[in-house]
Amino acid sequence: MSRAMVWMIAFLGFVGGVVLVVSFDARDARAQPKAPAVVAAPQAPTLTTLAHLGAKPGTEVELTLTGTNLAGPTAILLNAPATVSIPSDNKNGTDAGQLRVKVKVDEKCPIGLYSLRVATQQGISNARPFVVDVLPPVASRGNNRTKATAQAVTIPCVVSGTIANETSDFYQLKVAANQRLTFEVLARRIGSPLDPIIVLHDAKTQRELIELYADDTPGLQGDCRLTHTFREAGEILVEVRDTTYRGGADFAYRLRIGDFPAATTAFPLAISADKPATVGFAGPDQLPPIPVTPPRGLETTAIPVIPRREPQGLPGWPVLVRISEWPELTEQEPNDQPDQANPLPVPGGVSAKFDKPKDVDHFRIRAKKGEKLVVNVLTYEVNSPAEVFVRVLDAKGMPVATSNPAAANNRFEFTPAADGDYVLACEHLNYLHGPHEIYHLAITPARADFTLALALDRYEAIAGGGTAVMATVNRLNGFTGPVELSVFDNDNVVSGSVTLPAGQTFTFLPLTVKDGTKPGGYSFWVKGRAVVDGAEIVRLGSYVDLAKANWGGMPNPPWNLISECAVAVLAQPPLTLTLAAQPLVVEKGKASQVTITATRDTGADGDITLTPLYLPPNITAAAKPLAKGQTKAEFPLTVAGNAAVGPSPVVFRATTKIAGKDYAITPPPVLLEVVEPKKAEPKNDEPKKEKK
Repeated sequence: MSRAMVWMIAFLGFVGGVVLVVSFDARDARAQPKAPAVVAAPQAPTLTTLAHLGAKPGTEVELTLTGTNLAGPTAILLNAPATVSIPSDNKNGTDAGQLRVKVKVDEKCPIGLYSLRVATQQGISNARPFVVDVLPPVASRGNNRTKATAQAVTIPCVVSGTIANETSDFYQLKVAANQRLTFEVLARRIGSPLDPIIVLHDAKTQRELIELYADDTPGLQGDCRLTHTFREAGEILVEVRDTTYRGGADFAYRLRIGDFPAATTAFPLAISADKPATVGFAGPDQLPPIPVTPPRGLETTAIPVIPRREPQGLPGWPVLVRISEWPELTEQEPNDQPDQANPLPVPGGVSAKFDKPKDVDHFRIRAKKGEKLVVNVLTYEVNSPAEVFVRVLDAKGMPVATSNPAAANNRFEFTPAADGDYVLACEHLNYLHGPHEIYHLAITPARADFTLALALDRYEAIAGGGTAVMATVNRLNGFTGPVELSVFDNDNVVSGSVTLPAGQTFTFLPLTVKDGTKPGGYSFWVKGRAVVDGAEIVRLGSYVDLAKANWGGMPNPPWNLISECAVAVLAQPPLTLTLAAQPLVVEKGKASQVTITATRDTGADGDITLTPLYLPPNITAAAKPLAKGQTKAEFPLTVAGNAAVGPSPVVFRATTKIAGKDYAITPPPVLLEVVEPKKAEPKNDEPKKEKK
């Protein structure tokens, strides 16, 4: 967008019954204070539904969703191949605390974890887990808290249940001689706070089978899994409980039982974005690899791969493989000595494993004198238990840099003292080895870069209207340049863009909804684009910490579920509010009048308070409330003499009550043009001097 171009656009920003019409200058903003806290609107729905809800491909289920503000639903947003409907019988949709929905899952829907949201006439909810599994579903009876009352189940199956405080759940099943079974609990990986363990017991003697116990299985983020081949036929009891006997209404789990494979992670852990690859699996089972074609689209940063022993066999739980922007390799043995080092391009990545005692992996790079390089090792982040110590060796085998075992992230930099080959020697910090001990090693130039963080994952607007999305740019390796931010989707419903000026860290991005869009819920993503040394860098916005909080403290939320945002498109509200800044161009040291005009329908006659959510430095606003029944008010917006010249963003948050309930509004940013004071013009009545 040209900096000289001024858009005079009327945006309609809506949240829960209030419309803001805002005129603004759409040029980028400058200088800013500390980023404000941004939270969901109080009238938006909230889901508290348990984490174990799900369905089997090709089936239809009716689910009861629980939460707050669920009355008046307009759509269910489920990012799985499925058809979702809202029954209208028995006054369904009028209860604020619960809502019945029907989900018909496509028969070709891959198993795995998906997210579900509810859109209402007031907003859109947080995301909750929805699990798709091919195993026959069984619901826990809830009265199976002792060995004597164990619930009988058949193989294969997946049992959904909830653990009560200081209790266990017991299940009884028959096994055949030489039958191999895997027992796996999904809890932390599907957004439950349960930290599960599995214990097997002999059903006849009720004695614990000490060796058949699982807790914190590698790769499962605190969940557990065990595989065993039973020598003799008989009956066993399966006990599921929390490691410290915690429990409660939200301590949900899914117990998978069957002859399916156990994979720790994908292997390789990452594949290049520009070509098909073959992906295998790390873990206790030897499993055949599968062909994978990286999908197109910035919103896909990782894809699930499903392990199977044979094409038609039962599937194990999916694991993710990352999509990388540089060449990706897999370790080739032998590389135990420096002269056997695998060549590794820069930039480049390699997936490797410590598969034998005292294993040391070597990788050779070509480096230039004075070019700073970054070495980054992923283990915990990709659900591996390995701990890796890295040494960088020069041509004489002398270490020139090492990783720091005490650092939170296994990342370090080094600058070669001379052109030539260098070897990265990787060894296990605890000298361990085995099928789980894998890692990903990447080496890249220490170029300027950035990441993009989002403060919130859900918003509200009317068709033809909009709102504001706060995005924070974390600048890396000295990057100070501008960043172009934009929203995009797959439905051509939302749009919006803004440029974050050089040196700034956050901004409010206008999000607009296409006029005529049907009310409901729609997904969108935020991306940032910058050019560094002539090369384009594109990064996807994410909300990792928010996802962890929403998903029961999940240690590593899936990459494919931490960037998808949602907007509720709403029908015309009972109250419209027009906010106009006059004039848009404001001189330093002067004030401008901001006028609020309200059009009230029945039930929307309460006080309306307008509070600055974000004001640039040296710009103040003495916002006045619109009193009950009042339709118009004015307040000053003052630009101090030391304010920065240029376009400056102003974001307001409006709050009111409708039908006795709190509502909040965050409209698109108001961008004001701050200019230098005009110079005094000479008086026209001064006599003109005669020419000689």
